[in-house]
Amino acid sequence: MPHSVARTPAKAWILCIFLFLATTLNYLDRQTMSILAPTIQREMALDNVALGWLFSVFYYSYTFAQFAVGMFLDRANLRWAFAIAVVAWSTAAGLTGLSAGFAGLFLFRLLLGLTESANWPAAMRIVARLLPPRDRSLGNGIFTSGTSVGALIAPSLILGIAAFVGWRWAFVVVGSFGFLWAGAWLLFTRDPLFAHVWQDTSPQRPAAAPAYAAILRSSRFWRVFAVAILVNPCLYFNVNWLPTYFAQQRGMQPGREVGIALTII
Repeated sequence: MPHSVARTPAKAWILCIFLFLATTLNYLDRQTMSILAPTIQREMALDNVALGWLFSVFYYSYTFAQFAVGMFLDRANLRWAFAIAVVAWSTAAGLTGLSAGFAGLFLFRLLLGLTESANWPAAMRIVARLLPPRDRSLGNGIFTSGTSVGALIAPSLILGIAAFVGWRWAFVVVGSFGFLWAGAWLLFTRDPLFAHVWQDTSPQRPAAAPAYAAILRSSRFWRVFAVAILVNPCLYFNVNWLPTYFAQQRGMQPGREVGIALTII
């Protein structure tokens, strides 16, 4: 008789839902700038070059920070590190609404990129420790789907908030969601069921250099790298610039018209 395979506890899947919500917030916070860009440009007299710098500084800081953040998370207590990261990027997102000009926007976009870089390394590490190999694809799929949900709801949500309280408070309101998430996360993750997830208790491994060398020799890595290099620039170009394009080239008002168009696309 084959041995029965233990089922993954329901609470483990609830934890994956928390990761999904964090990823959704990650995308909401980064998209607030692009969705509100036409209004911000008009109020602060920013041209498209300045807007391009604001988009770029986020992605450069986000990309390069992942190297250091990933190594830090390998050694950190993931429960607290993830909570602090969400609070940090939510703070950076909220403070963006207080900016008096380009310099303030640039600073907070830089900080947003640095702090948001923790989401994927932390979430993937948590799934790897939380779930058995047979369930990890589903676990990763659950939290990664937050990107699609965030992109889908961002236009209507952010423009709706801005219509009621103004674009500055839209940053604050969207950023405040992360504080609610962090409080619920810290309460839920007190459960002893997750104790093994937060800190790596495996024996000390050899230096990381051989692991990096093995990755760089892997053909699978280079196939994924090639796809990402080809797809991501197109994706992020559209995400960042479509609201401005609709406003400047199509004469759409930065509100309901733009929100509907972005949601459909």
